[in-house]
Amino acid sequence: MEMRRKIILIFIFIPLLVFHLSSCAQVVTGTAVKVATVSQEERSIGEFVDDAIIKTVIKNTYFDQSENLFFNIDVEVSQGRVLLTGTVENIDLKIEATRIAWGANGVTTVINEIQISNSDSILNFADDLVISTKILGKLMLEEEINSLNYNIETVNKLVYIMGIARTEKERELVISIARDVYGVEEVIDYINIKSSNL
Repeated sequence: MEMRRKIILIFIFIPLLVFHLSSCAQVVTGTAVKVATVSQEERSIGEFVDDAIIKTVIKNTYFDQSENLFFNIDVEVSQGRVLLTGTVENIDLKIEATRIAWGANGVTTVINEIQISNSDSILNFADDLVISTKILGKLMLEEEINSLNYNIETVNKLVYIMGIARTEKERELVISIARDVYGVEEVIDYINIKSSNL
């Protein structure tokens, strides 16, 4: 019960911290702490805060409904678009995850990329984590790309990229970099171009 309270407090504290800081915020993303300069993102500070709140509401609801949903599903949010990735044991959990995501205020789209699998292993998770880390590292080294604009999730060697590109050329470069990382089987992108109104 004490652990549950700590987790809930963490998910409540992050958006509040972001709300009170006007230029910089520390955001927990996946397994690492990412220092994000909000003013350098293509999202406005308001959009950033809204997305953080949406993610918090969804993850807290997952925790209340089922620990399987909480621990097995990753949630990324960009401009109200929600990307769900991870693995669950059956179609009912996949449907429930989508239903919960749609219930959060401010959600405009739910993209359900949750896989159904009974054979998850620590080795698969480690391989996926390495792939995501390598892609993010390469994006950070690329001068033409603002890596803060992208979220990378890898599930069973399928790479999902959500974010905002400044140009179509940048979008293609991000996808190309991800495809070139060893172990990647497929890249699925949900990248908006900044000039579009998607």
